[in-house]
Amino acid sequence: MSETVRQSTPAPAAFPTPPQPAIQLPQAPDGQMTLRVNGKDHFIDPKKYRSLIEALRDLGYDIPHFCYHPGLQPDGNCRMCYVNVIDVMTGKPVMAPNLSRQPFEMYPKPVISCREPLNPRGMVVETETPAVIEARKWVMEFLLINHPLDCPVCDKAGECMLQDHSFGHGKADSRFEERKNEKPPKDLGPTIRLWTDRCIVCTRCVRFLDEVSGTSELYVVQRGDRSEIDIAPGHPVDNPLMGNIVDICPVGALIDKDLMYTYRAWYLQRTDSICPACSAGCNIQVQAQKEFVRRLVPRENRAVNGWWMCERGRKDFAYIHAESRLRQARVDGKEMPAIQAAEEAGKRLRAAAQKDAQGVALLASAWLTVEELYLAKRLAAALGTTQIGLLVEPDGPERTFPKFRIEADRNPNRAGAKLVLGDGVEAATAGILEKARAGQLAAVYAISSMPHFEPTVELLEALHKVPLRVVQDLRSGPLAEMAQIVLPGSSFAEKDGVFVNVQRRAQAVRRAIDPLAQGYDDLLVLQRVARAAGADVPAGSAREVFRELEKEIPALKGLDHQALGRLGVPV
Repeated sequence: MSETVRQSTPAPAAFPTPPQPAIQLPQAPDGQMTLRVNGKDHFIDPKKYRSLIEALRDLGYDIPHFCYHPGLQPDGNCRMCYVNVIDVMTGKPVMAPNLSRQPFEMYPKPVISCREPLNPRGMVVETETPAVIEARKWVMEFLLINHPLDCPVCDKAGECMLQDHSFGHGKADSRFEERKNEKPPKDLGPTIRLWTDRCIVCTRCVRFLDEVSGTSELYVVQRGDRSEIDIAPGHPVDNPLMGNIVDICPVGALIDKDLMYTYRAWYLQRTDSICPACSAGCNIQVQAQKEFVRRLVPRENRAVNGWWMCERGRKDFAYIHAESRLRQARVDGKEMPAIQAAEEAGKRLRAAAQKDAQGVALLASAWLTVEELYLAKRLAAALGTTQIGLLVEPDGPERTFPKFRIEADRNPNRAGAKLVLGDGVEAATAGILEKARAGQLAAVYAISSMPHFEPTVELLEALHKVPLRVVQDLRSGPLAEMAQIVLPGSSFAEKDGVFVNVQRRAQAVRRAIDPLAQGYDDLLVLQRVARAAGADVPAGSAREVFRELEKEIPALKGLDHQALGRLGVPV
């Protein structure tokens, strides 16, 4: 019997053992990655950031930069944001070819963090190694080769990134002994001047006009150290967002001609507030010197205005210090302290309401804060009248840009007025004017404080038929001239309170300067009028009034000024 020979099956080949990383990073939670920075581990969401620099800045690491801006696409041309990225597998810095050697040699090279993507599998970064510090010093030396030493006369001094980084990351002396490449200044538009020899060609301005405004007036001409920013012939920088390129210029190259040689940055007091130019509610910073507002600049709020603001909002504050400002109260043509005039107004309104409550009407405005509107509502309730209307600025043009929108509604708190006084408050205005024309009103209290309000002929004719006219306004004009009692109002820069924008986002307005009308703002004047009329209104600041009104306004329930913070809260 033949013996069956069995052929043995060969054993499967073993897979090679995968290489082990030289650096072991802790396991991040699901959806996150591990980012080790200078030996410290952080767990972050890589989808939240476009590049490494955004994650590092969000974690609190100071990464110097010039061309990077969070509101623009990264460009990577200034090379200032160098960091070391360590290869997790080898434990050594990322290598790059030295193109000056033949054959090519690999050498450790810092990377620019604004263009470095995040690796979801984990990263190790060093921000302050000797190599990184030396590389930043080389960049600073290169940028300062042709830069003039004119900090004492430069308008940007005190808030200049080049000045700051020169102290923090530069060298005390320069090895450059050749003649500097001097370039003459030039006008880029009606309000912007370019000091070309200060420009480091970071292209922030070019990218803003390409990406945000979509107008693309600027571009880079020439090459190398002859490169400079210029405009196409016949196409100056003249658009509703042009002032933003001055804000984002990291050096003193772009200067607003209206503000040139007017103040020093270190003398300005800065207050976070809200722009009143339209219903968008752009977040701004009011910068004042003593009691004078010097400029308005945008501040970051990605849910509202991003980093930008329009020219109308930026430049429209001259009325605060205009000669037409009402600074003195008047009663029957005689000047009187504002508090006494307010109390007299309250007494006369109360007397008129005792004869006929529905014969007294209040006209509030969409420029008042929700706290002031609430006091007006409480005053009307105390007088027993339901006649409350709303004065508004007429709409302007609506403008839409690739990454910004200018609202047509020129009233900063129209949505807030409807929350406090009801959705029908604007429609009620027509009925009030009809009663006035019919001689059915004995008294009207108009609280305007709108800097550009032009009353219509119909409004003036109707109010002329009302025996008692009390007007609280910001500037003298037809309304104030026809009033028996004139009470001075206050601008947005002189008050605390809350505006609700077109997105129904409640945001805090902060006082930047003391009220110019004898030290009294709209809220305090309203409180005195209401108390004299017999109304039980909350005393104290806008914060205390808000604590009362949030109990009655469902949309504002549970909020206070502190909860609104710097960026506001949707309601």
